[in-house]
Amino acid sequence: MKQRKGNYVWLLMVLVISLISSGCGSSNAPTSNSNKGEATNSGATGEKKLDPYKIVLVLPGSQPKDEQLVLDKVNVILKEKINATLEIRSIDWSAWGDKTNLMFTSNEAFDLIFSAGWNGFSQQVGKGQFIPLDSLVKEYGGAFLDTIDPEIVNAAKVDGKLYGMVANKEFAADKGLILRKDLVDKYKFDLSKVKELSDLEPLLKTIKDNEPGVTPFIVNGGASPSAAILDYGYYDLLGDGPGELARTGEGLNVISKIEDPKYMEYAKLMRKWFLAGYINKDAATLQDVGKALGSGKAFAQTGSFKPGSNLENSRSQGTELVEIQLMSPFTSTTDATSAVLAISRTSKNPERAMMFVNLLFSDSELMNLLINGIEGTHYVKKSDNIIDFPEGVDGSSSGYPPTRNWMLGNLPLIHIWANEDPNKWQAYKDYNESAEKSRALGFTFNAEPVKTEIAATSNVEKEFKNVIVTGSVDPEEQIPVYIEKMKAAGMDKIVAEKQKQLDEWAKTNK
Repeated sequence: MKQRKGNYVWLLMVLVISLISSGCGSSNAPTSNSNKGEATNSGATGEKKLDPYKIVLVLPGSQPKDEQLVLDKVNVILKEKINATLEIRSIDWSAWGDKTNLMFTSNEAFDLIFSAGWNGFSQQVGKGQFIPLDSLVKEYGGAFLDTIDPEIVNAAKVDGKLYGMVANKEFAADKGLILRKDLVDKYKFDLSKVKELSDLEPLLKTIKDNEPGVTPFIVNGGASPSAAILDYGYYDLLGDGPGELARTGEGLNVISKIEDPKYMEYAKLMRKWFLAGYINKDAATLQDVGKALGSGKAFAQTGSFKPGSNLENSRSQGTELVEIQLMSPFTSTTDATSAVLAISRTSKNPERAMMFVNLLFSDSELMNLLINGIEGTHYVKKSDNIIDFPEGVDGSSSGYPPTRNWMLGNLPLIHIWANEDPNKWQAYKDYNESAEKSRALGFTFNAEPVKTEIAATSNVEKEFKNVIVTGSVDPEEQIPVYIEKMKAAGMDKIVAEKQKQLDEWAKTNK
């Protein structure tokens, strides 16, 4: 009897173990890699096989001619890793705002979209266009979290929730001037004497007097010193709408920059240069300065700098350039979120979108394809990590020029171009660490409570900003009118709301 009872117990134990093993092998959720957050697609015991899915990524800029050739190779990787394919929808910068807004209002289905602190990120969050990512990043975004400093991750949070994944690149900016080196050398300009914007004036006069057909200083609304050097070097813009924090000083007092004497000072200088003929007459309406320096049509323009930017700009313009730094490196929330991927509220599979983004932070083969194209076709290797264009090909003739080398993913995973600093990525790291940090770094404004006022002030800004910052009108006459109309549109209410939110943020972020 004892022997039979022992057999029953043994059989019962075997049955229990079998049932436990069976239950473990029928999990209904994809597993995650604890280190990288990569979901599996193997379908092996203990893992769920993912259904096929097409990820749609929306990016600004023109579509490269060879994009589908590249995507064919990208999709081999994605099918193996996460059983997905990728489609990229490119929208020209000039139509970006209108077309992306229409995509959201029409509830068009897509998964991922580029955004930025300088291009309406917080406003898009306020409109409910993006989904919060905290749980998705925790489950599927291990490589992203392992790569990005938590302080920078938090810069893409609004009201404590994460809405975007920042690209790993420079998280600071310093502003100044870009000049043609051939003309600097020709007239033996001493650039060490240019400490302030006004110090450039004698150089501009020399070009105006001696180089017919060359615009001394090429400007448009966004590339005016009043809109670039001043806005992004002197202030932390604190997100969408009026209300800024001066970089210098102490405390967290939100001001209206257009009422700041510094704004009038820069506007008056631009007016002086405009009347002297140093600035192009179509500055207020010109959409893009383009390659005016490289084509020989202009001498100088404003610039935003980072490690290696002079080489990049020289390559892009097709002529050797020099830089003059006027503002030292500075990190604000806007700078930290200068390139963000967000998941659309219309995504049919946010989990797969997050898995894809996580691969952008861990898979160097995938990143090199997306950014640099196909080896042997769009670039050739000079050494293990150094690449160049194939013989007879350059940036203008390539079927897949590297124009997205700042928009997405973990950029130190990609190869370095032959005319770049071989220590480029270490230089980026050092640059980020050396930058002065805004007193409000990590604060992201929720524009929803004042969205009506932001829309109204935006319309007023369109009427006045470009003509003022380009020197096209008399600022002493027009800035008071501008201020009056901005106040009537709700500027003071927006400033007060920013101050309120910033004060609340400061209580828990000292």
